[in-house]
Parts: sequence; C-alpha cells; structure tokens
Amino acid sequence: MLDQEAFWDELLSYIEAHSVIPVVGPELIVVEYEGCIQPYRQLLARQLAIRLKLSDIEPDAPLEQVVAAYLAKAGAKRQSVYRELGDLATKLVVKIPEPLLQLASIRDLNLFASFCTDTFLAQAINAVRFGGRPQTHQLAFSPNEASDLPEGQNNEPTVFSLFGRMSVLPKYVVAEEDALEWVSSLQVPEKRPARLFDELGRNHLLFLGCQFPDWLTRFLLRTAKNGKLSVERGFFEYLIDAEFENNSSLVTFLTAFSKETQVFVREPADFVAELARRWQGRQSASGAAAAAEPAPMAQIMPPGSIFISYASEDRAPVLRLAADLQAAGLPVWLDRQQLDWGSDYTARIQLAIGQCALFVPVLSATAQQRTGFFRKEWAWACERNLDFTGTSLTFICPVVIDAAAVLTSNEIPPTFKAVHIESAPDGILQEHQSAAIVGAFNAMRARLRGAA
Repeated sequence: MLDQEAFWDELLSYIEAHSVIPVVGPELIVVEYEGCIQPYRQLLARQLAIRLKLSDIEPDAPLEQVVAAYLAKAGAKRQSVYRELGDLATKLVVKIPEPLLQLASIRDLNLFASFCTDTFLAQAINAVRFGGRPQTHQLAFSPNEASDLPEGQNNEPTVFSLFGRMSVLPKYVVAEEDALEWVSSLQVPEKRPARLFDELGRNHLLFLGCQFPDWLTRFLLRTAKNGKLSVERGFFEYLIDAEFENNSSLVTFLTAFSKETQVFVREPADFVAELARRWQGRQSASGAAAAAEPAPMAQIMPPGSIFISYASEDRAPVLRLAADLQAAGLPVWLDRQQLDWGSDYTARIQLAIGQCALFVPVLSATAQQRTGFFRKEWAWACERNLDFTGTSLTFICPVVIDAAAVLTSNEIPPTFKAVHIESAPDGILQEHQSAAIVGAFNAMRARLRGAA
C-alpha cells in the first residue's frame, strides 16, 4: 500500500531540487463554456462536428471520432479539419483551466513537456509569473520540422508541445494515426529533440492527465524515458491516473517491466491542487522563518512614500513584501491597523494616496472574493492614475501574492490589469522585481520634485 505522506515528501523534495518535469496531457485541460464544465477536447469535438455538418454523430463523441467520421465522407479534405480547429482555438473564449494556474504557481518547475496542442499551459505560466506578459518560451515538435531546447542553461520557463501546437496548418496531432506518426518520429535520432530528451532522461517525470489508450501509454512512457522501461535510470516516472486500476493489462505490464514507475490513483486536477497547496505550505514555512518584519512606520504617511493597499487577511505576506521593499531602500507605508475610523480616517487615507509616489495594490484570491476599505483605496488610486495618462511614469504597481488568475478576473480593476503585475508568492520579491519597483519609484520622485 502506498505511503502517501512519504510519497508527497519524496516528490516535493525532488521538485524543490529542480529535478521534476511535468508531462501534461489533455485530461488536465477542463474548461467552462456557456455554463458547462467539460474537457477542452470535448468542446472542440462538439464545435468541430457542428462546423463540419456531422449531424449523425453522438454529441459526446471524442475528437478523434469526429475527425474520422468526417474523413470517411466523400470529398472530405483533411486540411479542412486543421483550418476549422485552428479557427476554433482563436474564437472559443474560455478561461485558463485552474489546475494549470496551480501548476504554474509551483516556481520550482521550469520545464514542461505537453501532449496537448493548445496553449493554455503557457498562458497560465505567463498569468501567474509574469502578470500576463508572454515570457514563457513555447516550442513544438513536428515530424518535418526540427525543434529543440536552446543550447546552454536556460532559466526561462519553457513548454515543449510534443504533439505540435494547434493552428490552421497540419502541424499537430488530431487523430490516433497522427499520434502514431508523431511518436514514431520521436524514435528517429535525426528528428527527435535531443536536448529535450536529455533533460527527460535525467529528471523525474510527473505525468498529469495522460490517459491515453493502453498501447500509446506504453509507447509514451518508453519514449519519455529514452530507454527500455525495465532498465533502471535512477529516476521515477510518477503516473497520476484515477482510472489506472481499471486497466488490468497496463497494471500487469508496468508492475513487471517498469519498476521505477510509481502510480498515484487520483484525479489529476485534484492531485495538482494538493501538490500546489503542499508546495506553497513548504515555501511559506521556510519563507516565514527567514522573512524580516518591516521597520516601524509613522501613523500618518510621509508624502512621497510607497502606499501598500491590501486585504486584512493577507497581512502576513504583505509585511514580508514591505520588508523586502524597505531592504531595497524604499520608503514604504501601510496601515497596519486597518480600522475604519470614519470620515477623519477616510480623509487621511485619501490624502495619503494623493501624496504617495507609488501605489502598490496587493492582489490575491482573498482580495478577489471580498469587499472592504481597500477597494475604496483602489478607486482613489485609479482616479489619481489619470494624472499620468500619456506619460512614461508608472504610478500603480500591482503585486499578486498567490496563484489568483487576476488577468481574467472581473473583480480586479481594468486599470490594474492594463499595467505589468509582479508575481511575488507569499509576498517574497525577487531581486529583479525589487529593482523594477525602485526604478519606477525613482522616476516618479524625480518628476514630482520637478513639478514642485
């Protein structure tokens, strides 16, 4: 019987050592569309059947079946499938799946392999780590085009799509025949991305949502391992699959021939949620021990300070954020008591926002879900931000402290989403983030002195 706590401790230790590569499959991509929660590929299949006028096919037919049904018709053109799917990918407006946002929040994961042809994973990483800026490196394999990881060390988050990336061109997998061709091509030394497979071979692999047919699962495991499954390489393949125990032939095969494959029987989305929670808990515990308290602050904000606005539930990470900014030499002010003392208090806070050099709203899942005085602060800051329209100055510097999907949230002011949002999990800023805020502060203070 699997010792779950030992399993979690082992996996998280490997993740913190930057020795785990997630391998993401389609079952992890579940979206909401017109009030219905469904796998993204199922949504694509249903919409594709409508576009291709396949009225006699079952509503829940998988994408592969829809494609096969169309291609069996007289006069069918395979290019039509790619064109329609590529168009659907750009026109179906859905939110980034929550499991991907949670996976992206685990910052010790930097290289991701994917058997999905959509771009949701890269979008999730951009949203969580870069405030929505397209910083994630995206690569895609195609049998007829060479593509590989760049040479040398690369710290940029990277998503490598092993089944290609969806477009109007036939450069990605849409049917089982395509999957066979893609996986077969990956066995050819001249075609396979060598540097990617070197990385897959010397790291632990975490398979999430890869519920493929039995034959394909075996083939993919063999391909990813880059050697015989029975040969020990000193690294594990963690296979997360809620239906694994129902596949007796695969169970028998892996038990006999793949001793380094560990199976965790659980829904992949639930697993990712717990993984992100456990990882964040470990980071918070270590970060809390190391974080300094900010220096004492005046009860009334000195003009020209940095005003930090936050929901009271986020107090602990906000104090760490304030300490980091003070360590960078910045004059920081926040209201530690957050007591609404009536009109005098309101006037004092409004005056402070009118006199501060920068306004730093702290965004989080908690802030999204509740109302409070901080929302008045947000409104006043947005109003003052109009004074800097058309200038190169940055007045509002949002910081998100967890995996909240702020860019797609209706609870976050558009003004905040229109500027760069720094991501500082648990309130801990990276050196380059502190430097960016220092730069914005210095530019604003210089302009304000010139206007005085």
